[in-house]
Amino acid sequence: MPSQDFEIKKLYDGIANLIIDLERRGRISVEEMNFLLDLLELVFIEKDQRDFIDILKHWNPGQGDEEIDQIIKATLLTNDLKDFLSSDENQEMIGDLINEKYKQ
Repeated sequence: MPSQDFEIKKLYDGIANLIIDLERRGRISVEEMNFLLDLLELVFIEKDQRDFIDILKHWNPGQGDEEIDQIIKATLLTNDLKDFLSSDENQEMIGDLINEKYKQ
């Protein structure tokens, strides 16, 4: 198990460094960086929110209704992720927005 823990930490550190590098290069905003780092922590450290991760996997920004993309992004970036995800209603709202985005 210790070698598996080391590999997980190594992967976590690598992803965190990549996210920070993207912000430093101006490819993502500070808000986006903070969101991604919080999400990374939820997945790797707390091993929580698998349902929410599955919801996000269906979101393809740039395809479908761009206004809904902006609403989803603003909602995720302006809320503390852990507090926001503590409510099932918030997760359901994001899922509903993603589903609405792809309706014809």
